[in-house]
Amino acid sequence: MVNVHEYVVNFSILISIIYVTGFLYKHLLVNSREKFIEATLIVIAVFAGWCSMEYGIHLNDSVIFDLRFIPIIIATMYTRNLFYIPIIGIGIGLARFSFGFSPAAISGLYTILVVSAVGMLLSYMGRKWKIQMKMIVVVISLNLVNSFTIGIIGVIPFEDYMRAIVPTVLPINILLSFILLWMVKDLSDEYINKINLLNSSRKDPLTQLYNRRALMSYYDQFTSGKTDVYPLSMAFIDIDHFKKINDQYGHLVGDIVLQKMSQIIAKNLRSVDVIARYGGEEFVVLLPNCDQQEVHHVIERIRKIFEENPIEANDFTIRITLSAGIATSPKIKPYQLLKKADDALYKAKEKGRNQVQTANI
Repeated sequence: MVNVHEYVVNFSILISIIYVTGFLYKHLLVNSREKFIEATLIVIAVFAGWCSMEYGIHLNDSVIFDLRFIPIIIATMYTRNLFYIPIIGIGIGLARFSFGFSPAAISGLYTILVVSAVGMLLSYMGRKWKIQMKMIVVVISLNLVNSFTIGIIGVIPFEDYMRAIVPTVLPINILLSFILLWMVKDLSDEYINKINLLNSSRKDPLTQLYNRRALMSYYDQFTSGKTDVYPLSMAFIDIDHFKKINDQYGHLVGDIVLQKMSQIIAKNLRSVDVIARYGGEEFVVLLPNCDQQEVHHVIERIRKIFEENPIEANDFTIRITLSAGIATSPKIKPYQLLKKADDALYKAKEKGRNQVQTANI
């Protein structure tokens, strides 16, 4: 007979691990490298399986019944790499031997490997399924596979197992699997919503570049001395006579010009560079580890692209030019970069526009 107390303990431990993992991910792992995040989650999944066995439902001295297959269900639902599923399964299967080498341990290893193999198949098949359908299929299928594999290769006689264990354990396991998976989904959705909300507050809605608030956040971060970003360069970029474009073609066309210009500039920068729409037709670029000669080369190349390639917008061919001002630290004090780059931009405009000017030291 299944021990209800041990079942509750097993379930509670998995809940705790899920929520602690969500906390770690949001506050510590999210900014780590992808491979490190994946390796950490695999270790946590194996640990969860081991904890489920450590506090499992003991049917007798050598047979432990538990929820060790739940991490496989979660991995089947959410992993993007199919091979992580059998890695988790092998880890959990080998962890079973920490409780002693026995026929039950060998049976447990075989069972979790079978569940992992089916999980891989379902993960591959379910890539285009709706989330609700995938959840139902994965939970019911893997619970059935787990239960009947134990019945076939387990150490309990098949007839006894099917008569005494499955009628109570299988529906309870399916219910608990849905609850735990729902918790994981809820944590995942909450995290995604927070990231989307944060991004929307930091992005310019028209160009999808960073807005001024986000730029100043990066500026403060780069100039705080906590990061090794020097030489640090800044560029102010402005579209020449943009008001004429709006007056001649209309603001909708002007918006398209801003969008396409943003895409072209971003495409010609490095992934570590920070570009923001500072206001109107002004853009600011922060370039860490980029000296004065390099930033001049980058911004001059961008200027020539626009000079030589008109923008197509709503059947109009529009020629635009850019003026830009650049400033570099440590030649210029970090807190003066913004002002000095802006001063250099106005110098470019005063000298006839369509050029890049360097700030005076």
